[in-house]
Amino acid sequence: MGRGAEEIKWPIHLEVSRATARAKAAVEAAGGTVRLVYYNKLGFRALLKPEWFAKKGRLIPKAARPPPKQRDKVDSIGRLPAPTKPLPFTSEELEFTAKREAAKVIAA
Repeated sequence: MGRGAEEIKWPIHLEVSRATARAKAAVEAAGGTVRLVYYNKLGFRALLKPEWFAKKGRLIPKAARPPPKQRDKVDSIGRLPAPTKPLPFTSEELEFTAKREAAKVIAA
């Protein structure tokens, strides 16, 4: 992106995990912003595939803080998606959810 600096003509706002100084300067010269965000491996999974957690019956994890060596290289901690529906906790709620899902399949 730094090599194609002259190609950036409109302001764009990016949220990335890593960027070179040249690329960041090119985007900011066009009036845009580059925000360096930290995600760990589990955070990336929650960001890209939140359905994986629902399928496994797990809650989406909280965003992790960067390790001490990387704290000066990032602007903020990544935001993770909120769960789309609450997870059932009691056996009664599990049974109710299973019956409701079965009714949806039969109706379809």
